[in-house]
Amino acid sequence: MNRIEIPEAGIRVDIPASYTEMSRAQVFHVMRQLHFLQQGKMSLPEFRVRIFYEFAQVKRTIRSIVWERLHPRAAYRRAERISLLSEQLLAFLFSRNGNELQPAFDSVTNYLPKLRIGPFRFVGPADGLVDISFDELIAADAELALYSSTRNDCHIDNMIATLYHAPGPMQPCGRKVEPFNPERVAHDARIIRRLQPWKKQLILLWYAACIDNLQHGIFIVNGREVCFEALFAGNESGEGKSLGWLGVLFDLAEKRTFGNMAETGQANIIDVLSLLMNYKYTSDNVRKHRTTD
Repeated sequence: MNRIEIPEAGIRVDIPASYTEMSRAQVFHVMRQLHFLQQGKMSLPEFRVRIFYEFAQVKRTIRSIVWERLHPRAAYRRAERISLLSEQLLAFLFSRNGNELQPAFDSVTNYLPKLRIGPFRFVGPADGLVDISFDELIAADAELALYSSTRNDCHIDNMIATLYHAPGPMQPCGRKVEPFNPERVAHDARIIRRLQPWKKQLILLWYAACIDNLQHGIFIVNGREVCFEALFAGNESGEGKSLGWLGVLFDLAEKRTFGNMAETGQANIIDVLSLLMNYKYTSDNVRKHRTTD
């Protein structure tokens, strides 16, 4: 958090320094304003000032408007200072990819654990995607890849329909939802299509942050700290082609570690990654001993 003070504006507040420090209401406000920005309904400086005012809990009142009109020079100086502060303090909201600014969302907290769309209810994954199945990850990852290449919003609807399901019995992966059924995705996606665009964007950014965390974060597995980064390192540099996660599913199903194809698909993603990590430890140790001998 960043503590700021503007005596002439009566401001003394703590401003979040990252998405993870924001409250749920603050995240929602940022996502709504971000949607307006992307729609071209406001400029980037205006976007930053609006976010700053929300974080600083500054409200425009009749009194403040009258003061601005009676003291135009002081009001201009205050506006300049607020604009500069908002640019400095809110730089973390975006990262730069060449000349393009992209939201630098890094929180693994699911701010939309449940969705209500008309009479329909959907339950989403837990924070960090720690309770989704292997099948769900494979399907969601495929839809994200299709969206990245086509920019067709239908793939975002499909991805959300893959991750969010109607309430139901406890699944092997640890979620109390109806089991994942690829044949139902198109039906649920037609309902998801009615979800507000800023909420879809939040889910998309959150999912991407969770995938990054799965690749680089630290997890506690049976009391031990585990990082799965080694499983993802060098995937793009290898020669030849592979089926990616689908190939891993085939391999584990053939070994029947979790059972047949369907049972393997229902396994918890952290359990799958932990098993793959154990395989890598074993393979590396064997290779090390062979080299030593």
